Amino acid sequence: SQDQKPEYKNNFENYENGTILTEPGVKKRLFTWGKETKFTAVYSEGMGNKRSNGFAKSSTNQGVYCVKYFTLEAGSSYIWKIAVKLEGGDQSKRIQYALKVTSGKGENSHNYVSKIIKDSKMGEWNEFKNEFTVKEGAEKINVTVYRWADGTSMCIDDFLVKKIN
Repeated sequence: SQDQKPEYKNNFENYENGTILTEPGVKKRLFTWGKETKFTAVYSEGMGNKRSNGFAKSSTNQGVYCVKYFTLEAGSSYIWKIAVKLEGGDQSKRIQYALKVTSGKGENSHNYVSKIIKDSKMGEWNEFKNEFTVKEGAEKINVTVYRWADGTSMCIDDFLVKKIN
């Protein structure tokens, strides 16, 4: 069998420290909802997921969204992997975050993945692996990670969306 090229794969190790990953023209750009939010490349020895050297770190404003857009193939299955870590802020605050894969709006919307993560510990990487099959008419996909509490950075690493069949 031929290897499938990933739709998106980023371990954030090929950026100069401080690169704004949400700026136009950046390779493998990240997108956000809301003008205040930025994601910055962090290059730091052993501080990424699985002790890697790079990751993306969000600004600390309220309502941080990291979004990637895809048009995927109906009837095909995909895997979405991502590692998430929250930093800074107050552990006693509501520090939950959410992972979502959705298509469409309103009555035409479809949820492929919807997970609320409530039990994360500040400063610890958590890895997630989600599989979903794209349905006819819902091929335009938003892959989203978000957190609401202000004063906290959301770090992401090892971001992969790949066809598995």
